[in-house]
Parts: sequence; C-alpha cells; structure tokens
Amino acid sequence: MSEQPNPKDYYADTAYKPAKRVAWEEANPGRQRKNGSCLGWQRRTQDNGTKEEYGYNNISISLTWEARRAETGGINDDVFNNMKVRYDQQSIMPPNFKTIANIIFTMMAIGKGGMFLSIFVLAVSFVLISIMAIFNGRIKDSFLAIIGMAELTLPIALILLLLWKGCELLTKKHPTVLGARKGPLWQLNRQNGFFTIYNPKRAWKERLVAPIYEFDAYLESSPDTQGSPTYSLMLFHPETGLRQKLDAQFPPTNMPGELVAAWQFIQRYMDVSQPLPDVPALEIHRHKDPTTAAADQRKGRNPRYWRDMSEAEVEKIQEEKYQKNIRLR
Repeated sequence: MSEQPNPKDYYADTAYKPAKRVAWEEANPGRQRKNGSCLGWQRRTQDNGTKEEYGYNNISISLTWEARRAETGGINDDVFNNMKVRYDQQSIMPPNFKTIANIIFTMMAIGKGGMFLSIFVLAVSFVLISIMAIFNGRIKDSFLAIIGMAELTLPIALILLLLWKGCELLTKKHPTVLGARKGPLWQLNRQNGFFTIYNPKRAWKERLVAPIYEFDAYLESSPDTQGSPTYSLMLFHPETGLRQKLDAQFPPTNMPGELVAAWQFIQRYMDVSQPLPDVPALEIHRHKDPTTAAADQRKGRNPRYWRDMSEAEVEKIQEEKYQKNIRLR
C-alpha cells in the first residue's frame, strides 16, 4: 500500500468535482454555444464506458505500457512524453497516429462494412428468388440463379473479411506499425482536473490548458459514404472558442449512445470524489488512486477482477454494456 498517497497530498486543489461544474454554469448562463447536440453534466457521475473501453485486449495493452514505463526506471512525466501515450490513474493521453494509421483503420472499416453488406445482399437475394420460384414454378432456374449469386458474392465477402481481420490482427500484434506523431492531440488529467489541447503542428505546444468543467460536450454529425450520420464527440471551450474532437480515444460512430457513454466515462474519470471507471485497462492502476483504492477496499473488490476472467467472459460483459449504451440519449 506504499504507492497509495494521501488524497490531500495527491489531488490538486483544481481537481474536478461535480459541484464545480454546477457553480460554473450558474456563473456563465449566457456562454457561447455551438451547433450540435449538447450533452449534459451529471451531478453524480456514472461508472460507464464505450464498448471499446471494455475490450479484453486492453488488459494486455495496459500491461505492456506499464512494463515499458518500468523499464525506464522512472515514473515522472518524461517517461510518458517519450512514449507519447498514457492511460492510467493520473492521465489519459491517446496516441496521435500518423496517416498510415488512418489508412489502416479505413481499410478495416471498409472490410467489415463491405463483408456484412455482401452477406446481406446474398441473403435478401436468396429470399426474393425463392419467393419468385414459389409463384412461377421455375425451381431449377431459381436454384441456378441463387448459385450464380453466391459464386459472385461469397468471394467478395471473403476478400473483405480477410481485409477486415488482417488489418485488425496487424494493429493488435504489431501496434508500432501505426506509428505516432511527435506530440499528442489532447490530454485529460484526473490529478489536477485540467483538459489540455495541444497544437497539432508543433509537438507538445499547448494551445489551451483549462479546468474540465469549463468545457461543453457536443455530438457533431456528418454523413458517411452511404449518407448515414456519423457522430463525433467534441469538447468546446466557450471562453476561447477552441474546440477539440476526441476521435483519438473515442472513434466516430453511427451509434450516438456510444459517445454518450464516452462522455459519462470522461466525467467519471475526472471526478475525484468517485473511484475510477471500472474498466479493464485501468485495473492495474486502481490502487494508485486514493479515492479508488479506498472505495475498492471498502467494497472488497477483487484487485484482479478483470484479469481473472476469460476472454469470453469479458466479451459477454462488453456486449451487455454496448446494448445498454446504444439506447442512451
């Protein structure tokens, strides 16, 4: 327990608690607004997160990053500056991937979406041709038509499946292939309560450092290639007019409820009156955060709750969370 500091010594006076947001809203009723769906702040933050936050592979990723930190023989911020990524009890600073990463992620999305679309087209064609065969009696011709459609569609679906899973495997087994730029895009700091926006053109140059409660959260939508709305989570600072999309940690999605869950996750992560969100990647860091360590001890939480589970057990919880999230508004 020697790693567990006293809360009064650990958290800065600027650390976030919901009462600070309430007071700020009362003092700034006429603040600048943005177009889009503005998400509310919670007076009692919720222990929630996106489907990705509950991913089983996050356990190994977190352990790998912690091992890299330990290899340097230090725990100061210089370690994480060199790694250019952080996800622990103190700070969330997602990697700022290079262009090659965007290409790989796009290929992954095309492969996944295209594969399911191909299967859907084949299934619909099978149903329609079968119905036509019942009415016109041309069973043999209909059977040949179905075979022809399958010969055309299944190879395409297989290629798209290989594209999807191949890119996914590449990012999991060899994440360094994605590369990272010299500096991050943004950072959340639980210990001091600040949200930092960096200059994307000048590595580590801060554009804005402000208390998290001074930001409003919005869902921004834009059409995808099929014309369907795709949503992004964005933080807007009314006083300066600066805005920052959080795509690096919470990717755009056509399920707005997932980003509502992301916003709940952020609020809970920053709220030092509550324990950290109980997600796989943060488990190895929970004992280092005073509020979280005290809550876990009080509840008798198994310190290896996630790590003792099988992949199938974690994925079951992950899917249950996702089904609840997509209904959030």
